[in-house]
Amino acid sequence: MRLDCSDEKAPWVLAILCGAMGRKLAKQALAGALGVLLSACGAQPQATLSPPAPAQAPSTPSPSVVGKTPLTQPLFLPFVGVSPAVQQPSAPRWRVLFVNGDHIPESGYPHSRVYDDGSKPESFTRLRIEVLEGDLGLQVDELILTPQTALTVERLSPYRLVVLGSNERLLTDAEVAALTAYYERGGRVLVYADFQYGPNNWESDNRFLRQFGVEVLPDNFQPATVITDVETLHPIFEGVRAFGVEGASQFIVRVQVLGDPVKVLALCSPLMRSGCAIRPEEEARLLPGDRVVCTWVRENAAGGKLAGTCDRNTFHNGPGPGSDLDQHDNRTYARNLFRWLTQ
Repeated sequence: MRLDCSDEKAPWVLAILCGAMGRKLAKQALAGALGVLLSACGAQPQATLSPPAPAQAPSTPSPSVVGKTPLTQPLFLPFVGVSPAVQQPSAPRWRVLFVNGDHIPESGYPHSRVYDDGSKPESFTRLRIEVLEGDLGLQVDELILTPQTALTVERLSPYRLVVLGSNERLLTDAEVAALTAYYERGGRVLVYADFQYGPNNWESDNRFLRQFGVEVLPDNFQPATVITDVETLHPIFEGVRAFGVEGASQFIVRVQVLGDPVKVLALCSPLMRSGCAIRPEEEARLLPGDRVVCTWVRENAAGGKLAGTCDRNTFHNGPGPGSDLDQHDNRTYARNLFRWLTQ
């Protein structure tokens, strides 16, 4: 007897068996089953019935196809597929530390916090969630710098990037040394300042920055404006034609470091226009050849990177006074800036 699985007249049981297991397994199973059925009907199996072929283990069922259950299992047991390949652990995410202070401005709440409830326009929660964690896959922490806390080499070393944000407490000599050692060993530092961070926040940053020929200026108290004079060939300004600021704290880059090692990437220009102008007392501090800039970067041989941006409004949740993450090319600028600093 020969079993033909293509025969449309085959009983439905045989068709199921053929379709489920293939011709060879069906022959093996039915060789014994037909003998039992014929005996029950008073007939003897035909002598021409082919003997069962040697048993073969069923092939391993494919996990991507439902229903390939071997005949050796009960027909209606749940299908158990092959365990998926063990995934290799993903690379650890770079960690970013925002160093903020405990100053409370006239608004009655601290600004630029990355872990507040996000309800205020000056919050940085969208920057953290949407750009840093969402777009760049970074892990973000926040340190509130008070008289009881300190920046040390041990505290900074786990981080790819340290952001000197809304801190008004003056950095101590030991903290400046810790930041410097961190940078010299390949660490990255981003600096920005604002009047709402307290009266000493510029000097706090400058205790670290002056050694590199850079100083951050106090808030210019100018209305909102758009920065369009940018170095589009640098990765930070790829796809960025303009970004918004309001009440900018620009930087002086001293002539002896201009170009190398400090690269100027964005200017609020012309300097005396509305939104860009600095106060007369700050202008008096400029030496011949110095530049007032909005965005700058510096790198060292160990892979360390420094950067400054002239306003925190660019990264605000918004909507509110000044600028925010959704205006102009602010989001792209933020993403590029933090990507460059952590790559």
